[in-house]
Amino acid sequence: MSTRLRRGTAAVAVALAAAASALVPTQSAATASATASEAAAARAQQAQSSRLRVEIDSLTPRVVRASTTELRITGTLTNTGDRPITEVDLRVQRGDVLADEAGLREAITDPTATSALDRPAETTRFTEVTAQLPQGASVDFQVSVDIAEDLGIDRPGVYPVALNLNGVPDFGTTERLGSLSTLIPVLSAPGGGPGVAPPAEPTPLAVLWPLVDKPRMVESPLGQPVLADDELAASLAVGGRLYSLLDAVRTAAESDSAILRSLCFAVDPDLLSTVAAMSDGYQVRTGDGVTEGRGAGTAELWLSTLRELVDGRCVLALPFADADLAALSRADTVALQTLAAGGPGITYDGEGTPRTTTDIVRSVLGVAPVDGLVWPAGGTLDQRTLADLAALRPTTVLADSARLAGTTGSAPFDLAANVRAIPYDGLVSASLEPPVRGGAVATSATQNGLSALVYRGGLAATPDPVVVAPPRRWAASDADLAVFLETVRTLGDDGFTTELSLPALVAGEGNGAASGLDYRAADTAAEIPAPAMARVSRSDAVQRELVDKVLFEDATSQVTPSALVAPLRRGLVRATSTAWRAEPRQAEQAVARVTDGLDGLLDRVSVTDPGRPLSLASKDSPLPVYLSNDLPVEVLAKINVGQTPGLRPQEETLVRIPANAKIPRYLSTEVTRSGRFVVNVWLTTQNGTGLGGTSRVELNSTSFGNIILIVTGTAAGALVLLMGLRLVRRLRAAKTADPAGSDL
Repeated sequence: MSTRLRRGTAAVAVALAAAASALVPTQSAATASATASEAAAARAQQAQSSRLRVEIDSLTPRVVRASTTELRITGTLTNTGDRPITEVDLRVQRGDVLADEAGLREAITDPTATSALDRPAETTRFTEVTAQLPQGASVDFQVSVDIAEDLGIDRPGVYPVALNLNGVPDFGTTERLGSLSTLIPVLSAPGGGPGVAPPAEPTPLAVLWPLVDKPRMVESPLGQPVLADDELAASLAVGGRLYSLLDAVRTAAESDSAILRSLCFAVDPDLLSTVAAMSDGYQVRTGDGVTEGRGAGTAELWLSTLRELVDGRCVLALPFADADLAALSRADTVALQTLAAGGPGITYDGEGTPRTTTDIVRSVLGVAPVDGLVWPAGGTLDQRTLADLAALRPTTVLADSARLAGTTGSAPFDLAANVRAIPYDGLVSASLEPPVRGGAVATSATQNGLSALVYRGGLAATPDPVVVAPPRRWAASDADLAVFLETVRTLGDDGFTTELSLPALVAGEGNGAASGLDYRAADTAAEIPAPAMARVSRSDAVQRELVDKVLFEDATSQVTPSALVAPLRRGLVRATSTAWRAEPRQAEQAVARVTDGLDGLLDRVSVTDPGRPLSLASKDSPLPVYLSNDLPVEVLAKINVGQTPGLRPQEETLVRIPANAKIPRYLSTEVTRSGRFVVNVWLTTQNGTGLGGTSRVELNSTSFGNIILIVTGTAAGALVLLMGLRLVRRLRAAKTADPAGSDL
């Protein structure tokens, strides 16, 4: 083994290492003699501290063939502990060949459990990396070993390989400070040893190529759309994640265009519409307002490249904004789910015609996506969501093979009426998932994915179709993407695989059946949180009420209510993006933006304050109110008048307010007393949703109401009665005082 050191920083960090506090034996025999319990204790102890971070720059070869003899790994070590480290040494360890898929899965999900770390079959000698590594400092390393002589690899298979790093922390003793574990697939042993022959029937292989981001667009019904930030421009530019995904395919296709036949581009219609809007010039929201975006040219170039690559190729349309279909179904927002999954009305053209996600993909890219194909987050859906999708159209679910239960026959599998399933390879897909940061051992997701791909397509070849589904927001490096596509190509060139047409498989007759999809409590917990979905449900109900019962198209403006509310509908769908599954606060903020936009829309219909007191001349004088509608549609509103002593208004008044108009309305009232009144007047929908604010109207009344008249009449009658009684008494008194008068 030869070792060359160089100081600096690494170009790409793909994993973190955790350190160990257990002493590492210097002889492989001693390590191999450790019992299973001792190995488990060592792994638990290893995760307790962190002194070295291991970052890998390159690993070659990625797949071992007869012509390759040397394994070379380069990377960087960084002292992340609380003290200097001396005598940093490194050696390479090789574990037992992984005999089956179960062993491969375990090595991927728990790299600490592989024999390469604690029970290696072969090891090299420790070689010094650096004599001193101060706290926070980094050092580059490069290690090369002979695959056959140093690692003893003499037959095909997938082998776990580990880098074992020892050192002496200040005030301590020699211990394992970090580890890097990876998998090496071997199709042919070096030096002309045995190899794997291509099968008589190659494995049909299709690879999804995900072009997915998180929602960026912020829209309001009456304002210009803006982006929440300008991070998408950076992702589309050279060195950005979305640029790298597209550039890797472009570069591979320039060398061999046949690679495109194995790919199916999984695109988010919201991302496409956002990038298309950016290419025409756009604005970005800032703390001080809005500013001009800087990525118009970058967006146009990225879209142009994508259009060339997808011409005549497979395209899969994700739900709009990659919405969480299961969460939408659980929140009883089927109307939003329908929009997201491809129903009409997510956008509208210049004539107000509703459009679907398929229309978006076709208009932006010039191709139609595979009809009815759904790739759910997590690879599974619950029964209610499946029923909702089946009611929309014939649906094929691209499901994780590990979540598809009770299968018989071959794909496509019938799940229920109008629903079928095609499995994607759960082993390869799980391998490509990035490792958990802070794990006990650093590892390489792309290398693990390559190993699983070579195992599935070469070492354990199958005639059944294999669909590879990388992470939705795949963040592999340029080099990793290039080597992944190169491996796909060489597997085909060597006769191990052949191109699989996903559209043909979806359109083909059903060849099997499945009892259902496994949807667990953990899947429910991974959905958009219930509080955010509750707010989505409430806003959805108000939006649907506006379209169905409140807003009406005006003949002059020719704006439909559906088109007016559409930006808010899209906003709610964006608030349920699977991008927010790990960021629930972002989901809450996205819902809040839509709620604010909805409030702004409702505030444009209101009662106008007259600005001065009004006088009522009689008991039945009408109460004048002034209504304002600043929307380009007609509004049906209910006028509400607060309870005021001495005033009896008409109980319920519905009024149609024309678009962009201010109109008076006179309410029948009955005044029961004179004096001064303060009356609250406001507008709502028939269901009670508030429109605008409350207007305080001041009234002066000089009229006599019924009570006053009754009181006055009663008093007058009493006065007349009293005067009559007094007169009678006087007459009687006079008659008594003049008896002589009676003789006359």
